[in-house]
Amino acid sequence: MRKFISMTATMLKIGFIGFGGGSALIPVIEEEVVEKDKIVSEEEFNDDVMIASITPGALPVEVATGIGRQSSGLKGMAAAATAMALPGALLTVLLQAVISSAGSMVKSQINYLSVGISAFIILTLLAYSLGTVRQAVNKREGQLYSLIILGVFLLSGEKSIYQLFGLNIKPIFALSTIQVLGAAFFVILFTKGHLRCLRRSIPAVIITGCYLLCVGSAHIIPLEAKPFILALMAVLAVLGLAQSVLESPQKKAFPVKRLVTSVGFWLIFVTMFSIPAMFLTAKALRFIGMGWLSSVMSFGGGDAYLSVAQGLFVEGGVINNADFYGNVVSVANALPGSILCKILTGIAYDVGYNLNGSIIEGLFVALSGFACSVAASGAIFELVFCVYEKYESLQIFAVVKHFIRPIISGLLLTVAVSLYTSGICGQIQTGSGSNIALIITLLVLAVNLILMKLQKNGKNIHLIWKILISAGISFIGCNIL
Repeated sequence: MRKFISMTATMLKIGFIGFGGGSALIPVIEEEVVEKDKIVSEEEFNDDVMIASITPGALPVEVATGIGRQSSGLKGMAAAATAMALPGALLTVLLQAVISSAGSMVKSQINYLSVGISAFIILTLLAYSLGTVRQAVNKREGQLYSLIILGVFLLSGEKSIYQLFGLNIKPIFALSTIQVLGAAFFVILFTKGHLRCLRRSIPAVIITGCYLLCVGSAHIIPLEAKPFILALMAVLAVLGLAQSVLESPQKKAFPVKRLVTSVGFWLIFVTMFSIPAMFLTAKALRFIGMGWLSSVMSFGGGDAYLSVAQGLFVEGGVINNADFYGNVVSVANALPGSILCKILTGIAYDVGYNLNGSIIEGLFVALSGFACSVAASGAIFELVFCVYEKYESLQIFAVVKHFIRPIISGLLLTVAVSLYTSGICGQIQTGSGSNIALIITLLVLAVNLILMKLQKNGKNIHLIWKILISAGISFIGCNIL
């Protein structure tokens, strides 16, 4: 029980201090659950990250689901996932209620606070990527990992790099997270994890190259060829996976009981928390179905979920465009936790509030949105984990585990640059906004580097103090400058 309480408290703490959402929370979670509290081993954590990275849903909630299950079974899974998602979702609803009565002044001050927090996240992401290279150097793979990180960064962050340097150049690639991961997993599945087998690796590289040139921003290969290329990749990937399974000596039985128990639990979870909303409006069931569907469709992290939510909820008439971007999205981006959970909870609050202008009704419907985001992510993670548990001896899983960290590190570098160009600079709307953004960012980075140096010398500085100091610097700087 002591271990369960400690693990739940750690997840709740991460939920409060984990700014950036999605992949940006991986370094924070690792520091708390692996390095400090030692709730799981680094290998177990990497397994959870790998599975969460290849499944749709809220990545931090999925990682928490795995950690909780390994630590304390079914109750640990439920407590960890809920604790991870709760702070961000709760703060989103509370701020929406405040902003609806306080107006734009409060929103602008929240944006100022988020500038410093974004700068702190950038430093955290850079440190994680550097740590990946250092680990690889110890294993004598530093050059390979560095090339993977650089390659992924250039493929995914090309547009952000041009924005950073003020270059008006049309990107060739500028791939999304799901496109990068899709290309990587195609190569691994088609080659069956045997990357040195030229008979398979050469065709894999050629097909992947055609795919990248087609889906890239420049569309060097016409976009009309995309369905054919995707179909070819899908067929070859499935064939490779099937051959790997047939050739595998794996004798483990599929954990049917675990899967049924987990999925059944999450269905009960979402039903219980949605009962108040069902009594309030007949639209609750439709919203729950759309919420579950949006979570299942959410590949590629928090930013990708915005496009899914736009298509389902805005274009579907659940929430208008002004409220979605001007209220829900702007609030969610300034708060800690999973973007998916915050956005879905925020939309649900807007739906409930607009029934009769009641905050209480908004909270009841928000509860159903929160439950959908957690339950869908937890159930999908458990499904993929059960598949992995049966076939973990496959070479493809060994290769994925080997390369997932440098791939994620490259994606995190893109997130870091995007946070500066779109997040930080976007929050400061003055004539000299870019200069102010740069000054505040450099100041926050400098202060946190000093704090990191003090930590190495034995000074214990809690993460929350780093976040508060970063937010304070930007709050004062933005209001003065």
